Amino acid sequence: MSSSLLWAVDVYGKVYSLSTTRGRWERDEDTLLELKRVTAGQRCSWGIGCDHHVYLNIDPGEVPIRYREETYENQRWNPVDGFTDVLLPTDRWAWSDLTGVTAKPLHSFLLPSNSWEWEGDWYVDQVCAGGDPIETGGWEYAVDFPANFSREKKWNSCVCRRRWIRDRIYKARGSWTKIPLDHPKQPPLPLSDVSCGGWEMSDQPGRYHFLWGVSQQGQVWFRSGILPQVPEGQCWEQVEAPREVAQISAGPGDLLWAVLWDGQLLVRTGICLDSPTGSSWVVVDSPPVKEGGTIHVAVGVSVVWAVTKDYKVWFRRGVNSHNPCGSGWISIGGEMMMVDVGLNDQVWGVGEDRGLYFRKGVTPSEPSGRGWIPVSAQWGHSKEMVQPRSVVYGVHRECSLSSVFALY
Repeated sequence: MSSSLLWAVDVYGKVYSLSTTRGRWERDEDTLLELKRVTAGQRCSWGIGCDHHVYLNIDPGEVPIRYREETYENQRWNPVDGFTDVLLPTDRWAWSDLTGVTAKPLHSFLLPSNSWEWEGDWYVDQVCAGGDPIETGGWEYAVDFPANFSREKKWNSCVCRRRWIRDRIYKARGSWTKIPLDHPKQPPLPLSDVSCGGWEMSDQPGRYHFLWGVSQQGQVWFRSGILPQVPEGQCWEQVEAPREVAQISAGPGDLLWAVLWDGQLLVRTGICLDSPTGSSWVVVDSPPVKEGGTIHVAVGVSVVWAVTKDYKVWFRRGVNSHNPCGSGWISIGGEMMMVDVGLNDQVWGVGEDRGLYFRKGVTPSEPSGRGWIPVSAQWGHSKEMVQPRSVVYGVHRECSLSSVFALY
């Protein structure tokens, strides 16, 4: 049976989770961890730390996350010494990538973060590109480096190469860990909001998600290079926006909405697997309120919810992949400080009383639901049923809510 987690962060930065299988609030084991925001996706969660670092939590799984590093040792033949690492000035590096353009000596390979560890030492790949074993110490031969290599050494073989391999394994599953900085000597990117989505855009095994962020200066950022074997991604890329953005929300599919500083809304169009950052922005009017505009937006598979400055809740009608902007706003009863959309477009909210609420009656035929009900759950190992506002939102005052995600 699959399980879902609801993540919450209190005003002190303490992180809590509520599981559908355990039915109780549990505080994260890392008592020193302090987060400002949390966003959850399929099999992983992201957070912004009070130290401005971005944190990643990958759920425990049976299949380890393993990444293979590789480099090529290159040599050229000369009539005096035979094959040596003394190459011509026009040749590739003595240790390089497959193309020979980038130098990659063994000592240049470092672990990207403390979340990784080496699984063994470097070793020579004894199998050639065609899958046949190489009985010559892993060496492949060719007339010159641009030519095709083979395991057979011929009379005119002037160059040779062999591939060295070293595997590293991700060891930090089930805990919150910092992702590496793009520039280690510079401070982390000061993000104020993050949101992950996009994992339902592909039906292929090993599908991955997209991560979006908003900086304190109102800039929009996209985390590129996130793959099943590279869960931390590679770097942040700025996505130009017409005005300063305050908050962002990505759905499991190709929907992405953002709240501007002035309360208006932006919708990103053209998002697909080949273009994960999309192509253009479309401005959408905020719900019809007297003043203030929108302060929070939440996106699901085919739904968009918004909260305006007066804490009124709104539902966007007619939203789908072909019409990401929708067609109009519907006022929803109840007042919330924020809402979020989880698994199967189910909706959660944080009320003005700091209590946690669930939107009942949400179905594909009635996506806006029928009403709000308070969420009660046991606290820790206690058997007492606790109202969220008396513990999570009472003792700990205010919480910001993340989304619900499935564990497989």
